[in-house]
Amino acid sequence: MNKVLTIVFAAALLLTGACANEKEQPQTAAAGILSVEGEQIIDSTGKVMQLRGIAFGNEVWSNKEVPDTHHNEADYARVKAMGMNAIRFYMNYRTFEDDANPYVYKPSGWDWIDRNIAWAKKYGIYLILNMHFPQGGYQSQGYGDALWNEPVNQQRLAALWKAIASRYKNTPEIAGFGLLNEPTPNQSMDQWQQLAALLTTEIRGVDTAHLLFVERANWVKGQNEDENLNFPVLADRKIVYEFHSYEPIQYTHQLFDWSGMGEGGKYPDESEITFSNAQWYTATFNNPALESGTTDWHYFTGDRYTVNDPIIKLAVPALVGAAVGGQVFFDDIEIREFDASGAPARVFDAWSTNSKAAWYYWSANGSGNGDVSNSGGVTDGSCLSIAGATGDCNLTGYAKVIAPVQGYSYQINGWMKGSNVSAAAACKLRIDFLTTDAPLFSRNKAYLEYVIKRYTDWGQARQVPLFLGEFGAGIHCFENNKGGLEWVSDMVDIALLNRLSFTYHTYHEDNFGLYYGYGTLPDPAQANQPLIDLLTQKLSTPVSFAK
Repeated sequence: MNKVLTIVFAAALLLTGACANEKEQPQTAAAGILSVEGEQIIDSTGKVMQLRGIAFGNEVWSNKEVPDTHHNEADYARVKAMGMNAIRFYMNYRTFEDDANPYVYKPSGWDWIDRNIAWAKKYGIYLILNMHFPQGGYQSQGYGDALWNEPVNQQRLAALWKAIASRYKNTPEIAGFGLLNEPTPNQSMDQWQQLAALLTTEIRGVDTAHLLFVERANWVKGQNEDENLNFPVLADRKIVYEFHSYEPIQYTHQLFDWSGMGEGGKYPDESEITFSNAQWYTATFNNPALESGTTDWHYFTGDRYTVNDPIIKLAVPALVGAAVGGQVFFDDIEIREFDASGAPARVFDAWSTNSKAAWYYWSANGSGNGDVSNSGGVTDGSCLSIAGATGDCNLTGYAKVIAPVQGYSYQINGWMKGSNVSAAAACKLRIDFLTTDAPLFSRNKAYLEYVIKRYTDWGQARQVPLFLGEFGAGIHCFENNKGGLEWVSDMVDIALLNRLSFTYHTYHEDNFGLYYGYGTLPDPAQANQPLIDLLTQKLSTPVSFAK
């Protein structure tokens, strides 16, 4: 058994032992530390506690050791004035240790946490310490592979959590410890299951009182969501299972360059179809292919495909550049719908070929790339292209989907040209048809309720508490009557109705913040005041639940 497996196996045994011994030898906790009873978080008197708050991002992406410009005591007063009682407190491991000096923790890091605990105590706020940027890299976009590939990073993370838990084990202002933000294991869900167990074991060795906030894997590379919705299931009685929701993401993340999302429309919008858990089912495979070599622009008309299979629920355009070798270009893509008699019904043409935001590039062997080309389109200066692929690949327009009508037929048309296209290539336009067991919704509150219900059903079935750790709408959702306030209002109402503890993302940053102005302390002159007013109105009424 190698060293890594030994560590993981030992962690699992220790976790089982820690949970068994906890009943036999209970640790006396400091007064005020929160606990769990069934699906509910309770305070030290046994009263049900709903955490309702916001995230302090703490500039974790800047790698600033102590982010003094993110907030100060005045911001705790502002959080309290909004009727909130919790802050999800983001941490970067570099606040505590340097890569050149691991396992040696900086007094400045402890001093910073101590200051925040003092402010939290003064204003009656609970802190959820969340490891947002661990050793091995930030996880959410799947770039932090070093956490999973290099055992030393997991060992350092476990040691840091043990040090944090040991220092603050008797601190009631801390609601609990968020083990890892949006984990993205790169091989299997077992990686996160084992790491979560290891972290739990290390914390429980010094602190059996505090809650542990354990997230579902944000995604697992190359794998579908498992039967536990990617939650690791741990043998510990004080676990709060955490999930995030930004649905529909094309709306909440619209117009950010870093997100790859273009124009995302408004909320609500009954004309927009939203869906979840869709899987590829079939496609229009018989459409004409582009010739090999170098060719000029030609207009391609696809075969009509009649939908007469009730399994088909959705349709999206796919631009195929299989084994192109050189480069294939695409422009002015449309899907035409024909009714049961063959008469034209509708034309769908909302997929921009001047931006990659509406398209997702997939490659079976990881080769090639799909992006915008500025070498000249049919009618303007840009188009989409796929270059260098040696295997099957495509650009798929998931940003807007069609709900096909049974008995109707569908045809994809558009322009293609090639440059040094391989003789083995199969470059063409295609309609991909998807299936899903989930219902289809318009973009409205009913869809948001459905998304949340998947998680609450899971929690109820297992009698465990859930925490909506992140939800939020980007700044562009509050512009041009796009309905950002209505989206936030609906999400808060859904959380309150389901008795979910929750924190809004986020307090101070330029993309999602209540306050803008990165690198300077929050200034009321640079604030989304309507959103602050909405949250204050929603949360200022005290909440009381019976068990």
